[in-house]
Amino acid sequence: MWKKALEQGRRHLFNQEYQEAAESLKQAMEHCPESQRIGLSEVLFFMAAAYRGFGYDKYAYQCWENAAMLRNGDESCDFDWKAFYRIQLVKYVSAKRTKRFGSLAESDMVHDLIKIAWEQVKEFYHIWECSFPERCSLYRSIRIIFPQIEEEQSLRQKKVGQIISFSSRSTNGGKK
Repeated sequence: MWKKALEQGRRHLFNQEYQEAAESLKQAMEHCPESQRIGLSEVLFFMAAAYRGFGYDKYAYQCWENAAMLRNGDESCDFDWKAFYRIQLVKYVSAKRTKRFGSLAESDMVHDLIKIAWEQVKEFYHIWECSFPERCSLYRSIRIIFPQIEEEQSLRQKKVGQIISFSSRSTNGGKK
């Protein structure tokens, strides 16, 4: 039952029918067994796309974050990890022309790069000596250089952009 509702939701999203997509995905979420961690993460991923279609970015980011955490087993209550993740997730999605993920694979790739960067931040910066607001300011100043794919060019020419290093320290306080 939940898989059928998920497929309906995906079809509605494809047709940009966001209200119908959200309703179908809500049914999928309600009927998805707790043991289906990957299935639930997929439902959350597409629910984020529906919220994004409505312009509810805050809820979309929450769904994308929860979907990635479920898929990757990152269920700890480490507030710093989640704050760092959310800051970097928002930076990534906001910088995209479409303002959304193109696929689950892209979401997983971004999650993995953020997680690697987080391990480096914990190792190289003395974050625990700072207050939480100071740490969040540091997290905003960290710039992860994600693989860039020129979306329009890629669609026209079917080429993938150059993959470049994933982490560097921003010198402008996290501002573009």
